[in-house]
Amino acid sequence: MKFKSLAVIVLAAGKGTRMESPLAKVLQPLGGRPLLHYVLDSLAPLQANRSIIVVGFQSDRVRLEFSNHELEFAEQREQLGTGHAARQAESVLADFEGDVLVVCGDMPFVKSTTLATLLERHRETGALCTLLTLKTPEKKDFGCIIRDEKGAVVRIVEQKDASIEEKKVYEFNAGVYCFDKCFLFNALASLDNDNAQKEFYLTDTIRYIVESGFGVEAVQIQDAAELFGINSMKDLERAEQFLAEQTQSS
Repeated sequence: MKFKSLAVIVLAAGKGTRMESPLAKVLQPLGGRPLLHYVLDSLAPLQANRSIIVVGFQSDRVRLEFSNHELEFAEQREQLGTGHAARQAESVLADFEGDVLVVCGDMPFVKSTTLATLLERHRETGALCTLLTLKTPEKKDFGCIIRDEKGAVVRIVEQKDASIEEKKVYEFNAGVYCFDKCFLFNALASLDNDNAQKEFYLTDTIRYIVESGFGVEAVQIQDAAELFGINSMKDLERAEQFLAEQTQSS
């Protein structure tokens, strides 16, 4: 397996409207620490060469909170979707060549081992994109993974854009991806916002890659707790309970 440099992009620009809090989502306290700390802890064992945090709402506060970390920042001045957010890191990574891991800043329980497995699969297969998926019989408000008759991933459909048949799929997008850097930003440049939310979806990069004649790899997990995202105060309360349970069992 050929060695390649690794950059990480953490999407941390959202206000978190459903939190109904004046504090940015990634600064919300969990176990006495901001959410983003947990994501950075999970990323640390990967020893990325570059770590870029995409900030937006309360960007100055986020930068100050994490000023003692070896991080770089890119700013999303308008909240135009996950694809638009990821694209803000393009100028920061202009001189970078290698793999780019994209993660969300509000998923405190994703495991380092899972991220390492994703990166390993990406490099072993030589794929332009490898994504993390969740297979579960429980209905989730995540994008649906659409595969062809041979089982290959062909696209991701967001719930608000999914047809009745597509909503019957029980494999979901986890929001964690590994890309070849050059192809990532080519794909992001191709995005449009012709969808229910009028946003630039990061998920649409999958369709672009497939339509360009390349395959997409996937690593499937079954532990939904790893992908638990914080979108409301109720979610934060559940996360506190889960964190307490983890502490007791360790």
